[in-house]
Amino acid sequence: MELATITAFSDTGFSDPEYTDSLPSSLAEAGITEESWKTFISGANEAVKFEWSLGTICCFLCNSHNKRVAMKLEEFCANAHSFSLPGGVQVSSKMVTEKQMVSVGYGQGATLETFHKLIFTKK
Repeated sequence: MELATITAFSDTGFSDPEYTDSLPSSLAEAGITEESWKTFISGANEAVKFEWSLGTICCFLCNSHNKRVAMKLEEFCANAHSFSLPGGVQVSSKMVTEKQMVSVGYGQGATLETFHKLIFTKK
């Protein structure tokens, strides 16, 4: 059963995405405290940071910077038990890329936007 989903956003697409969500009521009811939530979010924001290198810059159009973040988030979720999640609460990550249509004047086009989601479920 899904309890909550939070999404990291980047203001520019080049800056590090961040989770800015406050503690969802469904997770508070499941036993997550405000203090453990802040610790969890801090760890999640560390995991979702872009690691810029020559390789990721050269492969930017292949979305390699987001693919690296997705791998770090999977590892973060695998170790989520260290953040004192209550028994029965699990977290998984999902990278979602959406096509956003843009219209300006007589022109239009599309841009791809990638989001990193953390999904909380109860066993």
